[in-house]
Order: sequence, then structure tokens, then C-alpha cells
Amino acid sequence: MRDYYDVLGVRKDASAEEIKKAYRELALKYHPDRNKSKEAEATFKGINEAYAVLGNEEKRRRYDAYGPEQFGQRYSQEDIFRGFDFQDIFRDLGININFGSGGFDPFGGLFGGGSGGRSELHYPISLALEEIASGVKKNIEIKHVRKCGHCGGTGGEPGYKLIRCSQCNGTGRVRRTTTTMFGRMQMVTTCDVCGGRGRGYEKNCRACGGSGGSIGVDKLEISIPAGISEGMSLRLSGMGDYSRDGAGDLYVDIHEIRHNVFSRQGDDIYAVVEVPYYTAILGGEIGVPTLRGEKRITLAGGTQPGKKIMLRNEGIKRFRGNSYGDEIVTVQVSIPKSVSGEEEELLKRLKGIEESGQKKRFGLF
Repeated sequence: MRDYYDVLGVRKDASAEEIKKAYRELALKYHPDRNKSKEAEATFKGINEAYAVLGNEEKRRRYDAYGPEQFGQRYSQEDIFRGFDFQDIFRDLGININFGSGGFDPFGGLFGGGSGGRSELHYPISLALEEIASGVKKNIEIKHVRKCGHCGGTGGEPGYKLIRCSQCNGTGRVRRTTTTMFGRMQMVTTCDVCGGRGRGYEKNCRACGGSGGSIGVDKLEISIPAGISEGMSLRLSGMGDYSRDGAGDLYVDIHEIRHNVFSRQGDDIYAVVEVPYYTAILGGEIGVPTLRGEKRITLAGGTQPGKKIMLRNEGIKRFRGNSYGDEIVTVQVSIPKSVSGEEEELLKRLKGIEESGQKKRFGLF
């Protein structure tokens, strides 16, 4: 799968405006109405797909988190283009949009037939590293569109018939003509009366106004597995917004709170522990922080600054596994900025002993 940043020819840290500008330039260059080369149509569809993701803040964040390959495995073409409207951009460019009716469709027919689509929801949740390490249950409240209890989600008032839409004459599509600086432009779009279905009820539901859904709040308890990572999501089927095509899914988006002691790399965690210089020289027992509380370990004498100590199985429980990562502790030797008179005398004596020993080793006496 090609990298979307490469498709648009922008850097990974490009601003939203830079991405939009790059898309506009490429859309003008490769639109099949203007570029008759064999590659233009496929290139134009690729440009649209890249911009549908990078031009949307949330989708771009997910793309950056997963990378091209995993993103392509997790999200379908319908997911990528859902909720994205290119028509305003095309109008600015003066491009004649004629979706359907034999015209070029930059989305490869993805939205043909006016299906409406199910609406997914995203719920961000922040987790401490300690919660991620072992898994946790969380209670959340979601405000979403639920199936209307009065009409059963049909959108029609009970007792009234389903009839052909008078605006689109049952086709689900309407043709509109607008005038731009480049001339008159025809556009075939989904009928806004029947939502592309071609039919509607004689009378809309008095409770939901014909939408088939009503706003409500649900309380949920979700189990978050251990080892989950920043950028991952948990999918709750059918808990998104309801439409007459069915209920979409709810995605619980995981955000990892930065820890003030530990850093994380995969299932391993890293920490720095300061020890007094005399403990580093003489050795002794020290306390080391772990995700499950302090652990006492014995430090060998003569430990050098920067030494790394591995604590097996003190890291994060592996995602969908039973084993644990490790904790890697880096020893930092603490040297006081000032010492007492007594300490200074002792250090001078130690210095003298060391220097005397060095002279004897080199045969100076």
C-alpha cells in the first residue's frame, strides 16, 4: 500500500493547509476531464483516497499511528470516504462533477445508489500506564442516535404507506445545474427528500421527524485488555449512530497518559533510579519503582553510572497474551554538590589511599 503522504507529495509534518494545497494542484492536473492519459483516472482516485484520510484530522491521526499497511487492513474504502465531501473543493476548482449517469465517479462508485451508510462514533479514553499494564474496566456514557421507539426505526408514522418519492420520481438521485466562473456545471446528487432510497412514507414519524432515530444516552462498562497501545481502538458493534440502514459501530480510541517515572517501548518499560555514590562503590540494597510497587534489589559494589539492570516480567502484560514484558532500570549515581567537614576529611583520606596505591602499582616507591 502506497504511503498517502507520498501520493500527495507532502512531508509527514505538513500542515492541513499544505495538504489541501497539494491536493488541489494534483486534482487539477489529473482530473480525467482535463487529463486524457490512461493513468489519469487511477491516479485521480488515489489522490482522492489520500486526501480523504490526510485531510481529516482524526483519520490522519489514526493513519500516523497504524502506518500504511495496518491502516489498509483495518479500514475499508467505505470507512475512508465516509462523511467526506469533495464537492466544495471541486466547485472551487471549476471541475464538472457528474457522479453517476455515465459521468466519472472519483470514488469508484463507492457511494452509488444513495445507500446512506451507517454512522460510526469515536469515544476517546485516557489510560494510565498502570491500567494498561494489567487491563482495566471502565464505565462510559455515550450520547448517540438510537432507533426510534415510536416508528421502530422506519421513519414513517405507524399506519401510513410507503410511496414513491415525488422529487426524484423513485430514482434516489437528482440533477442540479449551477453556474461558476468556468461556465455551467451539472451535478447528480443523492435526493435530499428520500435520502437516496427513492421511496418515503406518506407521513413522517411524529417522534423522530422521519429520521428513524432519536438522541439518547447509554451507560456502558467496557473491558480494556492489558497491553493495549496508543492509537488502538476497541470496536463495539452496533453502538454507533442509528440510521435506517442499521446502527453503526462505536470505536473507543485509546490515549496513553504520559507517566512521570516510566517510559514505554512495546511491552517493556524503562526507569532511571538514583543511588548515592557510596552505594555505587560499596554496593547494597536499593528500592526500585515498578508498576506494581517498589521492589528491593541488591546492587553490586563498583556499579558504574549508566549500568542497566533488567527486572524480568515487571513490564506490561502482552496484548492478548499471558506473558509480561521486562523493566529496564538505568542506574544514575548521585554526587552531592556539597559535603560536610567530616565527609570532606574522609574523602581526602580516601583520595590519599587511592593515590598511594597507584604509586606503588607503578613502582614509584
